[in-house]
Amino acid sequence: MPAEGSGPAGSRDAEVVRLRRLFLFFAATQCRGRSRVYETLSEGVAGDGALLDLLMSTPAQQRRPSLLFAAVNLLLAARPGCALAAYYPVHGGRRPVDDQLVPAFAAFCHTHRDELSRLLLESSTQTNEIRRCVALRLGLDHVAARWPGPLALVEVGASAGLNLLVDRYRYQVGGTETSPATGSTVLVSCRLVGGADDGRALGPVPEITSRLGIDSRPVNLADPAARAWLEAFVWPEQAQDLTTLRAAVELATSAGAVTVVRGEATADTARLLGELPGREPVVVFTASLLSYLDTPARTAFASQLQEAATRRPVAWVFAEAPGLLATTDSGLATMAGPVASRNALCLVGTSLRGRGSRADTRLALADPYLRWLAPARDERDTFQWLAADAASAY
Repeated sequence: MPAEGSGPAGSRDAEVVRLRRLFLFFAATQCRGRSRVYETLSEGVAGDGALLDLLMSTPAQQRRPSLLFAAVNLLLAARPGCALAAYYPVHGGRRPVDDQLVPAFAAFCHTHRDELSRLLLESSTQTNEIRRCVALRLGLDHVAARWPGPLALVEVGASAGLNLLVDRYRYQVGGTETSPATGSTVLVSCRLVGGADDGRALGPVPEITSRLGIDSRPVNLADPAARAWLEAFVWPEQAQDLTTLRAAVELATSAGAVTVVRGEATADTARLLGELPGREPVVVFTASLLSYLDTPARTAFASQLQEAATRRPVAWVFAEAPGLLATTDSGLATMAGPVASRNALCLVGTSLRGRGSRADTRLALADPYLRWLAPARDERDTFQWLAADAASAY
């Protein structure tokens, strides 16, 4: 007789335990202070065997809170009159969170189990959190100060590539609108914490000579179903974010300035960077890409950047969990230092790489969705001072 916890049954039990912990972690670190609906639902899923069983019927890499909630949200968009939609302001709902939310969610999942199972099996996480352009802007400032002149821009894990239009948006950082793109219908807002000077948060965007997105499953903005799936990742209370996303999509489709190609971060990045025209430096932007890669894959991605840097200067601008950065290569592990334990936040920084040279700099600590940003006080900032401010920012 197998020992308890061994064999297929034991493996399944261990995975269910992992899933419970994942949803509780998601509730505490991603939802609290941002979405009362998803915080309550995450805790509810963690305690509901039937909902966990729905996830267990999907491949391991698909068992993500964001994917489950997006799949439900997509189906809700076509059913705004159902009981669950009443809790979703993005669908016109006004009902506050109460003890009927989780039962309504469970009932909806039971009724639409077949559709949800298909979505969870076939779909991938596709987000364009445009606030992350604030991190990109901060990185571009740093790169431009060291490598003045035009730059090529690449985003790896680009989804629909909306962040590549970083210079086409207006920005409100702290209480100040800074470096506006005249006439833009898209306003990107972000809080500043730590007493930073609002007016000096962002400088002008350098000239961008070419733009390229790389994604394993690019979003075709001409496809209504693809746009609907992108919208499904907007959280229930974020009706204004949905408006902003739609404005950015409209800008992207009308401008025709975004190209996103299919490619794997760990295998195709160096080749695709090598195919870009010109010899000016390339800025490679990633935001939460590393959370989708295991440790060997993170190392492989870093190697891709290093290979590309043998041909032309490459600046990696990142907004990533510091603990994951620390597992990417030894240089970034040194830079992350004590910050590496703060994986509920993201470290904004740059890694400037050329032939035989490299300079890594931490620029800020931020909320993963760039609702707020705490600029580094110096190049060795460990952000220990941020504890009180971070708590209030949530």
